[in-house]
Amino acid sequence: MHSPKRSIALVGAGVIGMPILRALLSSSNPPNVIVLTRPGSKNKDLLSPVSPIVISADYTDTSALTALFKKHSIEIVISALASTGYKSQYNLADAAKASGSVKLFVPSEWGSPTEGAKDNGEDNIFAVKDRVAEHLKLLDLPYTRFFTGLFMAYVPWVVGADVDGKVHIQGKGDTPFTVTSQEDIGGFVAHVLTSLPLTSPELVNASLRIQGQQITLRQYAQVANKPIVTVTENETIPGNTDEDKALKAFLQKHIEEGTATTGWDHRTEREIEGATGSANKLWEGHVWQTIERTL
Repeated sequence: MHSPKRSIALVGAGVIGMPILRALLSSSNPPNVIVLTRPGSKNKDLLSPVSPIVISADYTDTSALTALFKKHSIEIVISALASTGYKSQYNLADAAKASGSVKLFVPSEWGSPTEGAKDNGEDNIFAVKDRVAEHLKLLDLPYTRFFTGLFMAYVPWVVGADVDGKVHIQGKGDTPFTVTSQEDIGGFVAHVLTSLPLTSPELVNASLRIQGQQITLRQYAQVANKPIVTVTENETIPGNTDEDKALKAFLQKHIEEGTATTGWDHRTEREIEGATGSANKLWEGHVWQTIERTL
């Protein structure tokens, strides 16, 4: 016998939001889902056939967001916002707390671990995400952080193969890092948020570290059967824009330093033993996708 349907607000339905949405709606006990998009979002028309309720929302209007969460008796807020929307999560969190109905907030992580980045004095995207989590703690609003590693489908982009079909490596390229498919991320999120009690210690103020596969850039080149190009200090990884090139360089540096597994800890600056992929066990029996299987 299924438990009562949960009510979930998914904020953003792009690169990771859409896989989460699909997985939620196809789960064994599908929740009631509303999808919040920004006014003028290009995704709104694409969502209409998929989600029963799509609402344009002003993420800066805390009062309106509070009223919306109350109206729909929202229990879980999932933020799938991209980097341009990270600051909006403060208003979303305030509204979630004020609503009185929200029992769990999922901030937009969807990448490498960020715990401790703020306290470690870092000035990067990891610290930006970590500050959002600190705000949730100050509000005493229960949260779950999902650390997933790099999206599997993005590996060709990171190495510049999207430009010329070659694997451009900045550094040695033999450091393992975590990759997980967007479909597996969506499925895992839907599974734990619809099957576990919202008071479960596996969810409340927890960091769930998952992993589809651990691989190196050189191993990727071998599996994908692509030639390797060594990027020297005065060269850049191919990209369509300067911003692309800079982000690829940042991510490859992150990988080369060994900080791109889901077991990484910013406080100790080392990998926590046994932490990488430690939450995979919560999705018992699932076969995780690998790059080999997706090629």
